[in-house]
Formats: sequence, C-alpha cells, structure tokens
Amino acid sequence: MNKDARILNRRSVLALGAGLGALAATGGLTGCADPGDTGVADSKGKQGKVTADNPLGVPADKPLEAVIFKGGYGDQYAIDAEAAYKKRFPKAEIKHIGGQELAKQLQPRFVSGDVPDLICNAGAGALLLAPLVDNGQLLDLTPLLDAPAVDGGGKTVRETLLPGIVEQGSFKGKPHVLNYTFTVHGLYYSRSLFQKNGWTYPTTWAEMIELCGEIKRATGMSPWTYQGKNPSYMLTPLIQMGIKAGGLEVRKALDSLAPGSWRSEPMLAAARALHQLVEKDYLMPGTSGLTHIQAQTYWAKGRAAFIPCGSWLESELGEVTPKGFDMVIAPTPSLSTTDALPQNAIRGQGNEPFVVPAAAKNPYGGLELLRTLISAEGSKNFTRQTQTLTSLAGYTPESAGTGLQSVRDALSASGEKTFNWRYSGWYTKLQTEASAATSALMTGEINPDQWADRCQRAADALRNDTSVPKYEDV
Repeated sequence: MNKDARILNRRSVLALGAGLGALAATGGLTGCADPGDTGVADSKGKQGKVTADNPLGVPADKPLEAVIFKGGYGDQYAIDAEAAYKKRFPKAEIKHIGGQELAKQLQPRFVSGDVPDLICNAGAGALLLAPLVDNGQLLDLTPLLDAPAVDGGGKTVRETLLPGIVEQGSFKGKPHVLNYTFTVHGLYYSRSLFQKNGWTYPTTWAEMIELCGEIKRATGMSPWTYQGKNPSYMLTPLIQMGIKAGGLEVRKALDSLAPGSWRSEPMLAAARALHQLVEKDYLMPGTSGLTHIQAQTYWAKGRAAFIPCGSWLESELGEVTPKGFDMVIAPTPSLSTTDALPQNAIRGQGNEPFVVPAAAKNPYGGLELLRTLISAEGSKNFTRQTQTLTSLAGYTPESAGTGLQSVRDALSASGEKTFNWRYSGWYTKLQTEASAATSALMTGEINPDQWADRCQRAADALRNDTSVPKYEDV
C-alpha cells in the first residue's frame, strides 16, 4: 500500500455468490514514483508453449518455488495447490517454504535477485510492497487476470473476482498484487449466549450502552474486551462508526490526509462513543495488556460479551471455541438514527496479498500456481481448512460454521454499501500513531478531543512531509 506501508492482515473471506450486490470498489494506488514496466516479458523466465490447456505457457519441466506466509491459515492450502500443479506438470520440481517474518527472509533475496516464483506476503513481518513496485521488482499481473479461469465457464480470472479486488491490488493503475482472501470487520458475539439471556444485538450506540449495563448487572460478565496490545483492533470499529455516521466523504478525507479529517464531528462522535465503555467500566479488567490470542480466548470462554475482530476469528480460535458457542459477526451499531450509511453497512477488504517477483526464474509457473489457488476448487479447499472466504466470487463453501455463515449474511446484507479505507496501508506511521492514541483513549489516559488532536497531528505531519509518497484512489 505505501512506501511506509505494509499490506498486512493474514486473514481471509469466502466468496459470496451471485446474489451478493456489487461491493463498493476499493481504489487503486496512485504514487509519486512511476514504476517501470514489470510485465512478464521483462522477467528472467522463459515462456513455454501457450495452449488451451496451458494458457500462460508454463514451461513443463521448470522448477517452481513458493514462499507462503504460515499464519492463522497455515499453508496446507498452498501445498495442496502445489500438488495439483505437480499433477499437471509432473517434471517440475517444487520447493515450498512456509514461514513468518517474510521481510527478514526475502529482503536479501530481492537484493541478490534470487527470488521465489510466488509469494504470499502477509503477517506483521511482511515485505513493504510499494517500494518493490516503485523499483520494478514485482510483475504486472495482467496476464494472469486476463487468462481463462480454471473451470470458469469461459470467464477470465479477472471476471471471477469480487468487485474491488483488482483495484485494491493496483499501483498507479497496474495490478501487482492479488489479495487472496476477503475479510470482513465487525463485532463478534455468541448467538447462543444472547438467545439464552434474551438479548438482542443493538443497532444503535444508545442501545449498545443500555445492553452493556444489562449484561453487567445480570451476569457480572464484562460487556467488552479487545486485543489490548494490538489497539488497531479497537481503532477499526471507531473508524467504521465514524464513516457510517458521516458517509464516504469521511473515508475520503482520512485517506487523503485532509486537514481536520480526524477532528471531524463524525470521528469525534465515534471516539466519544467508545470512550463511554471506559467511563462506565464496561471493559474487561486487564484488557489493555492482552495479546490478540489472550483477549479472543477470554471472550470465547465467556469472560466478555463483545469483541471487535476481522472474519479470521473463527479460524484463529479453532478448537478453543466451546461447542455450541455459535459465534457470529455483526456490523457496528449506528451512532444515531441519522447516520449517512445504514447500520448494516460493513467494512470488507481483500487480504493475504500474493505477488510474483519480476526476477522470478519461473514467473509463468508462479502465475499458474496463483491461478490454481483462486479457482473454485482451490477456494473451496481453502475455506474447508480455514472457515474463511477467498476473493473468488460465486463459489459455495462445502461447509460453513456459524462465524463464516454470518460473514456471508453480513456481506449480503451490506451489498453495495460495503466500504473500506486505505490510509492504514498507505501510511503506516499514521496507523501506528492512531492505534497508540486509541490505546490511550481506551485506558482513560486521554479524552476523545485529545485523541482526535493526536491523530490529526500525525496526519498533518505526513501531509506536509514531501519525502513521503502520497496515494489516492483512482
């Protein structure tokens, strides 16, 4: 996303199907630097014969190396896709590396030019992608996007993807990244717990505060917890509520580093709303010191009713979740009945970014493996293992837990009102400072006005720093 930006987020979301309305497209990147032509023709790899069965011209006997982030989703799904590749190209030797801290692993290889053929660049230790694009070190994925999809009924890969996925992975109009998963962000709760106690999910913040009081009085349970050592988890619902209150102009202002964007009334209203959880003692004690795993485990064990998270939660918790817990995701409550966006509008975005290095020895093999991964069979296999959706539109998972089904329902209800913001990927210094300010807000160290001032100073500093490349939607 930007020179100071990581395309992070190790999670994913299954495709919805034809019934889902078009999602709000996330824009491409426009940077100051003009990346060179990084088409496949300029790579070191030689193309084999192009046929109907081999539309990318993969050399049949050329070795293939894939480096896959091994996080909450593991890497078995990629190993399975590699096995399918091997069946088609039995003479090809395949090297698979699953790991974390990919920047430490791969930066020296990009310097030397000895790069893999396909990379899943995710996790907190991911490579910064924008500098690689600016330096001409990542392929333009247009040949893949224009190739026929595997079992796609005549459609190209591009035509089978969810709206906005190509744009989100584009830099200055060129697609260099394919985000494999589609993540939804909202508030999670236990449907069985709510049914047992006769609680209804609140659609306005006033209802949320009223319910929090009832939860604490009736059960002694803490109404909320969050991933305290990763305060961006709490910043996300704050921004969601601000954008829903003020509309997409709020999102545009944040992404463009506009003067006063963090001090706008919708953003202040959202900060004041979440600060009420502090003022009314509705946060689980000790929350600020918890890792994401600890907070999520406490929540699943019934210590708190609500937790903000992305749709990777069901997969990440796995067997920690008690039987019959029935976790579900829901959009953040509206700040008022006059919000610009409906309450069921939710944040959705692509994640798990895949790239093919320009210096790959077998770039056509890398593109073909990615074509295999984003196929219906590859997507179903991924979802079967992770309870998460890929960015492929129209496929139906073979099985879906309550969390995944609620994600599909939430996206279907949100439809064309689904939204996203991108400053956090473009300007990581701003995201880091806004997250730190949110941590201080939720521990009572600062008030909402001080929170807004702190975030605004960080945005202003970036806007006025001519050494920082600026990006915008195109």
